Amino acid sequence: MSSRPASKWWGWGDPARRFEPSPGFLDFLGARREPGPAPAPPALPERRPVCAGLRQSTSDEERLAHAAGRSYLDLVRLRSGALDRAPDAVLYPESADAVADILRRADCAIVPFGGGTSVVGGVAPIAGEHPGVATLDMTRMARVLDVDRESRLARIEAGIFGPALEAELSKHGLTLGHFPQSFEFSTLGGWIAARSAGQNSTKYGRIEDRVAGLRVVTPAGEIATRVLPATASGPEIRELMVGSEGTLGVIVDATLRVHAIPQRRAFRSFLFRSFEAGVRAVRRLAQSDVFPAIVRLSDETETEVAMKLSGADRGFGYKVLRLLGRAEGAHLMVGFEGSTRAIERECDDAHEIARREEGFPLGAGPGEKWVKDRFSHPYLRDALLDRGMLVETLETATTWSNLLKLYGAVKAALSGRVVCHVSHVYPDGASLYFTVMADVARGEEEARWTAMKKAACDAIVGNDGTLSHHHGIGADHRPWMEREKGAVALDALRSLKRNLDPRGMLNPGKLL
Repeated sequence: MSSRPASKWWGWGDPARRFEPSPGFLDFLGARREPGPAPAPPALPERRPVCAGLRQSTSDEERLAHAAGRSYLDLVRLRSGALDRAPDAVLYPESADAVADILRRADCAIVPFGGGTSVVGGVAPIAGEHPGVATLDMTRMARVLDVDRESRLARIEAGIFGPALEAELSKHGLTLGHFPQSFEFSTLGGWIAARSAGQNSTKYGRIEDRVAGLRVVTPAGEIATRVLPATASGPEIRELMVGSEGTLGVIVDATLRVHAIPQRRAFRSFLFRSFEAGVRAVRRLAQSDVFPAIVRLSDETETEVAMKLSGADRGFGYKVLRLLGRAEGAHLMVGFEGSTRAIERECDDAHEIARREEGFPLGAGPGEKWVKDRFSHPYLRDALLDRGMLVETLETATTWSNLLKLYGAVKAALSGRVVCHVSHVYPDGASLYFTVMADVARGEEEARWTAMKKAACDAIVGNDGTLSHHHGIGADHRPWMEREKGAVALDALRSLKRNLDPRGMLNPGKLL
C-alpha cells in the first residue's frame, strides 16, 4: 500500500492540524472577512480512457488527490467548485520493472508524482499532445535498500517521505540532514527532481550535494549512475537528472551521502538596525570558517510580522528593546550542529561577526521556538485563504554584490504586504525568499497573482537573479527559461529529451 500521509485536498498537510492566528494578527494583516463554509470537493472533468490493461485507480477521490500541487493558484482552483483538469488515471508502480512496463505500454502523458507539494505547477496533469494523462504515484516504492555505514552511503527508493527516511536512517545513527519546509509531505524523488534545498543546507549542502548515485527509468531504457566519491570520466549524467522534474525519466532510487546524527544543536539570534546591516553580517559569516547548519535573516517587514504573529511584540523583551532603540530591525537566527566543542567556538565567532555590524544578541529562544514550529508555518496560509487573503511565495538567488539590488527590484514588483528572508547562504551569494499577503476581491485571485508573478519574474531575470533557488521551474517559470539559460542551452536539453523520451510522454508542459 501507499505510505502517503493523510493530507487535505483543499489546503496544506494534515487535515487534523490548524494554525489559527489571533484576531489582533488578522487585523494587523487586514484580513477582515470571516471564514466561509468548508469547501466541497470540486467537480472533475470527464475521465478519458487511458492505459488500458494497466492496473490503475480511476476514482474521483484519487484523481482529486493528484489533480494539483500546493501553490496559491492550485488551492484557489481546488476550492473553486470545478476543475478544468485532473488525471484520467492514477498508477501505483511497486518496482523499477513496473515503471519500465508502464512507460512501454502507456498510451498517454505520464506525470511522475511524489508528495504533490510543488508550488510551481510541477505536477499539473497536463496531457499536451496526448489523448489523456495518468499520474505515476511513486509512494509504494519507499524501501531502504542498503546502508553502507563505512562509506556513509544509503540507497533508498524514491517514494519514501521525509519522516520515514529519517526514521530508517536513525536506526543506524545516521541522518540525511535534508529538511525542506515540505519535509513531512514530500518525497526523496521529489526533492531530487526539483533540486531541493533543505533548511540545513548551509552546513550539509543541497540535495544535489547529497546524491551520490541515481537509478532512472526512461522510455529509452534505464540509467544507473555509478557511486564514486569523484570522477573525471566526462560530463556527469547524474547532474542532468537532478532537477529534471520528471521530464527526462522517472527516478526510482538514489544512493545518498549521509552523516552521523550530530551530538548537539544550539541557536543564537541577533537583531540588526537594518536588513542591509544583517546582510553584511551574514556575508561575513558565509565567507568565514564558521559553518552554521541554519541561517535565516528576516528583513524589517518579516521581523515585524513574525513578532506580531508570535505575540513577542507584547512581551517584556520587546519593551527592553524599545528602551534600547532596537524595537525595529532585521532578525538573524543561526543554528549550529556538531560536537559541543565545535559549537562553542562557532557561537563565539558568530557573536563577534554580529557585533561588528552592531547586532544585538537575543539568545537561543527565538531559534528554539522556530525549530519547534517550523513545519506548522504553512498551515497559516489555509487560515488566511479561508478569509479571502492572497498568500504566496517566490524565491531566487544571486551574488552578494547584487543581492540588495535584486531584493529592491523584486519587492517593488510585488504589492500588498511583502516580506523577505535570506535562508541559504554561500561564500559567493545567497537566496532571497519572498512572501506576499494581500486582501483580494473574490473572482480576482488568479489575475492578481498572475500579474504580480510576471512582474516579479521579469524583475528577477532582468536583475541577474535565478528563476528559482529551490522551488524548481514546473509550468509556472517555463516562459522565462530561455532568458535565463539561453537558446543554445535549451536546444541541448531538448535534444536530450528527444533521445530519452521520443514520444514526449513524460510530464509535458514542464521545464522545457
